[in-house]
Amino acid sequence: MKTAYDMVVMGDINLDWCSRGLLSFPFFELVVNGVIEWAPIDELPGGSGLNFARFAQEMGYRPMLLGKIGDDPAGKFIYEWLQQQGLELGVTVETSLSTGKAFIARDKNDIRFLVNNTPNANRALSVSNVERHTDVITSCRMLYVAGYCLMDTQAPRTEATLRAMQLARKGSQTHVVFDVVPHQFYKIYTFSQFQDLTSEVDILISEVATMRRFLNMGDRSEKVTRAVAEETAGRLAKSYDRFILRFGPSGCDEQVIWDAQSHNLIWEETGHGKAPDKRGYGDRLALRVLKDVFNLAPID
Repeated sequence: MKTAYDMVVMGDINLDWCSRGLLSFPFFELVVNGVIEWAPIDELPGGSGLNFARFAQEMGYRPMLLGKIGDDPAGKFIYEWLQQQGLELGVTVETSLSTGKAFIARDKNDIRFLVNNTPNANRALSVSNVERHTDVITSCRMLYVAGYCLMDTQAPRTEATLRAMQLARKGSQTHVVFDVVPHQFYKIYTFSQFQDLTSEVDILISEVATMRRFLNMGDRSEKVTRAVAEETAGRLAKSYDRFILRFGPSGCDEQVIWDAQSHNLIWEETGHGKAPDKRGYGDRLALRVLKDVFNLAPID
C-alpha cells in the first residue's frame, strides 16, 4: 500500500536549551565552583529524531516522526510545533513520564557537552506504537534509526525499534539507516552484539573513533587521520556494505563514504568548522549523502 510518506524517523523528541555560540573557556579548565557564563540560550524543539525529520522535510522528504512525548508543558509546546510542521501524526503522549529535555553547550574548543533528563517519554515507545504504522514502514523509501533507540536494553523502545527494522525488511524498497549515537555505543554492546542488532541495516553512520573502539583498533589517545580512517573503513567494509564514517576535532570535520555496490570510496571535508550554525550539522550531512551518493532522494 502506497502511503504519503517516503521516510520514517525514529529517535529522541526533546525540548532543547542550547547555549548559542562557543563558551569563553575549554571545559578542562573548569576546576573551580561558581563560574558564570553569560550567553543567549535558545529554547527549541530538538532531539535526534525530531531534528532529522525536520531537516529531511526541509530537503523535500515527507517524513513520519515516530516517538513519544510527555503530558507536560514541554510536551505541549513540542506537539504544537510539530502540528505546525505537519510532523505530529506518528507522535503519541506518555502520561507517566516527562518529555525528553536536554541542555547543550560548546566550549571554546567546540567540544559539545550535553545533559539529558532521565527517565523520559522517549524510551516508552512500544511495539504497538510501531505496528500501528506497519503500512508506512513497509512502503516508505527509508527507515532512519538513531542509536539512542537501542541504548537502554530494558526500555520498551529497544524491542519496538528492532520490530520496526524487521518490518522495514519486509518492504520491497525500504532501506534501513542506522546512526551510531551516542558515540560511546561500544560501552553498551560488544561488536558481535552490535552486528546482531544491526543485521537489518543497509547504511551505517558513525564516527571513526567509535568504530575503532568496537573493532579493538588503536586506543583513545590516538589521533584520527585519513590513513587511520581508511584503515578503519577497510575493516568495517567486511561487515557493512555502505557506511559514512566521520572524524576530526568536532567529530564531523571530514568523512569517508563507502559503497560496496560501486566499490567507491569518497573523501570529503564537511565545512563544519566554518558553519555559522552547527546544530544538526551531522544530520544535514547524512541527508545529503543519502540523497546524492546513495541515491535515496525523495520520491516525487
